[in-house]
Amino acid sequence: MDGKQPLRARRLSASHVVEAELDHLDWATKQPALRMLDAVYWRRRVLAVKCRFELTEKQVMQLEKILQRLG
Repeated sequence: MDGKQPLRARRLSASHVVEAELDHLDWATKQPALRMLDAVYWRRRVLAVKCRFELTEKQVMQLEKILQRLG
């Protein structure tokens, strides 16, 4: 990684972490909605994964599918 970039600006490539997070988000967004965990919350979580990690094409497709489910 480029040492000149601030730590917050770096995007990580950790496929196993992304897979675990996407699996959890996929499962969680299929569950009945709880008042405190609405679609806005889950959309924000999904977009955080998109911003924080470098995704494979398969992961992008899975992420887009989750976003479509959220509306």
